[in-house]
Amino acid sequence: MGLGGEDLFALAGSVAELLGAPVTIEDNDTVVLAYSAGAQSVDEVRIGTILGRRVPLHYRELLREAGVFEQMRSQPGVVYVDLGAAGMTPRAAIAVRDGDEMIGAIWAAVAGAPSPAQQAVLRTAAPLVARQIVRERARADATHQASARRVAELLSGGPTAGRAAEALRLPGPVTVAAIGAAETNVALPGRILGSVGLHLDALAAHTVVAQLDEVAYAVIGAPEVAARRVLQDYTSRTRAPIVIGVGRTAEKAALAHSSRADADRVLAALQHAGRPGVVAGLAESLATVLALQVADTFEELGELSPLSILAEQDRRHGSELVASVQAHLLHGGDVTAAATALHVHPNTLRNRLRRAAECGVHVEDPDTRLVLLLHLKLTR
Repeated sequence: MGLGGEDLFALAGSVAELLGAPVTIEDNDTVVLAYSAGAQSVDEVRIGTILGRRVPLHYRELLREAGVFEQMRSQPGVVYVDLGAAGMTPRAAIAVRDGDEMIGAIWAAVAGAPSPAQQAVLRTAAPLVARQIVRERARADATHQASARRVAELLSGGPTAGRAAEALRLPGPVTVAAIGAAETNVALPGRILGSVGLHLDALAAHTVVAQLDEVAYAVIGAPEVAARRVLQDYTSRTRAPIVIGVGRTAEKAALAHSSRADADRVLAALQHAGRPGVVAGLAESLATVLALQVADTFEELGELSPLSILAEQDRRHGSELVASVQAHLLHGGDVTAAATALHVHPNTLRNRLRRAAECGVHVEDPDTRLVLLLHLKLTR
């Protein structure tokens, strides 16, 4: 039985030829690692899987609900899958294991239950595919480590940045994006680096990605507007709780560290807000970026901050001065609009603002308003 080939695509082609059925090789998250040529339109699932590089969500859920993934993890043989679902012909599948660990699967679109000969092909192919996946992962890991070192040099700036840009074959201009968990002090969700890399490879030319500490960086060979468009498309497709800060465009790849500095500031601002799925640049995040720059100063000033003074009054007397002043500021000093938002009479709000003034917080003073707005930014 000939299962030749030096890569996963060659193996997929060989298995498909012996089975007489189209084949995909996928990892544990149903991300496509390789597929056999031809017969791409066998059904809706195969079309969507190859185009999207992953089994479409609807069918993943059907397979999960039917217990298919659990069955493959728990038994060594061939699993026959016939969900009777529109757009999905039956499948014969077998887990691919490295020792006791399941690292992927071979899926074949079959006309019916696999014959003994087809089952034998899949059982023979599984260890060959496993060895190839392990070899390719080892090569990929070595390549990724070398690439990560160069990306780190590029984003650090200095005399080695130009050489790193040349090694990475990055032309100018470039835009750097910083991708992190939506909340601070939370680890970046798994597989983000790989999935964003796949997405950018498909839609943006000249892109490198690397994870440095808890942040994934994408250096995209495109202006900021184009980079943001591609990244927004990515966040619309993933459920991962992430945010993406995008830096201003650097005209030369060797100056990518300046774009990285922007991206880091924006990422911190987005994590402070804690709203997942947001892609933003410096322009719309500037107020929070500035507030975070002076956060330590507010901590040191303590009771001198107008907001701290109002909060202490609320704590002592059960008043609502902070909420009242905040509403007044957010509505541009419009007492009627602010009172409506607070569900109180305008005169009630005026009385509260008067009590704030008696505490030394005069909202009509421009400097006081500036400090209040900056401090409020830090309190979400």
